[in-house]
Amino acid sequence: MVPHVVLTWVTTARGGAENSVVELAGSLARLVPSVDVVWWRHGGPSAGPCASARLHEVTSWSDYARTLSRVCAAAGDRPTVVISNHRTAAADAVITPNARVIPVVRHVVNPDQVMRVINPYDGHMVERTIGRLWWELLAAVPVWVGISQASSAALRKHAPQARFVTTIHNGVTIPPTVPAHNRPATGRLLVASVARTVPWKRVDQLVQAVADPRLSTSVRLDVFGEPGSQQTELANLVRELAAPVRFMGYTDGLPQRLAEYDLLATAAVQEGFGRAVIDAAGAAVPSLVPDAGASPELVIDGLTGMVYDPDDPGDLVEALTEALLDRPMLIQMGKAARALAEGWYTPGRCAAQYLKLVLGQRPIDRPLVAAQ
Repeated sequence: MVPHVVLTWVTTARGGAENSVVELAGSLARLVPSVDVVWWRHGGPSAGPCASARLHEVTSWSDYARTLSRVCAAAGDRPTVVISNHRTAAADAVITPNARVIPVVRHVVNPDQVMRVINPYDGHMVERTIGRLWWELLAAVPVWVGISQASSAALRKHAPQARFVTTIHNGVTIPPTVPAHNRPATGRLLVASVARTVPWKRVDQLVQAVADPRLSTSVRLDVFGEPGSQQTELANLVRELAAPVRFMGYTDGLPQRLAEYDLLATAAVQEGFGRAVIDAAGAAVPSLVPDAGASPELVIDGLTGMVYDPDDPGDLVEALTEALLDRPMLIQMGKAARALAEGWYTPGRCAAQYLKLVLGQRPIDRPLVAAQ
């Protein structure tokens, strides 16, 4: 019997993870007869359309627990699998004791990283490291999912009782045709970055690189993303260095916007996936990424983009200089990047892998007992 699938998500800001959850729900709904999404708006945006999946938006802990319980109970005799997330995994295990909970971790976690998660006993958002999650509940989880090899490796290393970890790369909707490259008529190398202005995204590294005297008059960096805790500091840095940088705010339709640029650049070293790299590939735009986290999984150095040493600021400047001086190389890389994205990073492939995982989960014979 094909299980009833429920996806859960707590959103605190607009970003790539939100888009990935929605796309997965819509793609699974084309494969599975019954798919629900329980979307907790914890300060973040609405989900938007989820294709044929049934969407339930809530704004409080009590509504979340009640809705998730009701949605799972509605499956009747059909087994239920909850595709969860690190924020609500323990809570989902308590709320749905007869369901199989599969947490999806969208970070590259480390032992000291503080994560914002839901306390399963009172519903409050609290800060915990991976080792201080509620492992008395999570020990019963049959399988964890990392959205990249880097994410999965970190889970195997740092999650105390993650019994089995598998990797399923995100799927990203690729435009059926390459968006028109409405590039402004300028001799500058136009570089885009997609990142909330928070410290771990390391946007300051990009700002300092394009402010280098060898690049500052020949390059422009536009940063797309919601303003975060580092916004004021970064704006001050741009003024101090007279860096050719603009903050563009959040934008939808990234492939169309990115088609206006020569290159996408990222700097985060703990990126769990890096959806913007695939969005750029959809526009036939190559990416320049650090050799850390999941980024080098998405870019084949020298073929679909460029990889630099994140510990060597000079290496980033040199890579940008090479891009500036060889525009035909970027065009060829962009074509290869799109071909790779079309071949592998598709929502259909992603949903098929989740379906295989879901079908492999046997029903629970008896409810899990929450620790007291």
